Amino acid sequence: MNLDTDVDRRLTVYVIFASVGRLRLYLDGLIHFLSANSRHGTHSPFVYQLVDEVIYPKRRPGEPNDREQRLIARLIKRFQPDTVYTADNGCPQNLPLDFLVVDCADFGRAAARVEACWGQFHSGSVLVLSGFHLHEETKALWESIKAKADVTVTIDMFRLGLVFFHAGQAKEDFRIRY
Repeated sequence: MNLDTDVDRRLTVYVIFASVGRLRLYLDGLIHFLSANSRHGTHSPFVYQLVDEVIYPKRRPGEPNDREQRLIARLIKRFQPDTVYTADNGCPQNLPLDFLVVDCADFGRAAARVEACWGQFHSGSVLVLSGFHLHEETKALWESIKAKADVTVTIDMFRLGLVFFHAGQAKEDFRIRY
């Protein structure tokens, strides 16, 4: 057996699977775009107002150029949380979590990070998942979060997922074009 041939075969298999994964991501994005609503397709006053005032407005001077960072900054401005954490820093011990941002690029640790922080969410908390459509494991994490009883509103914008904990609101899941 020639070592170079074996390495070439492995590299070819890797390239094929990487291409299929990228193709799957583009296909998922297309399906999301076709099935998602704009603000006019939502029947929740809370979500309509959030989409209209926070998600869809054009970039204002002084806001970040990156769309995800701009939206996170707008969400923080809108909800004015006392504490804002990224899961990279870990969760604060015995403190309520008002606003948590989790980057799902490292899909192996994203679920563990969310699970470690889960008991600290309260009514009014906001959880932001970035890049959860990139991996099957983080898509499964998103589905498990949507199924939790204390989650009332989820908004899937493909690049970002927003999770809201609002007492007294009916449980709803939305797909919004972003």
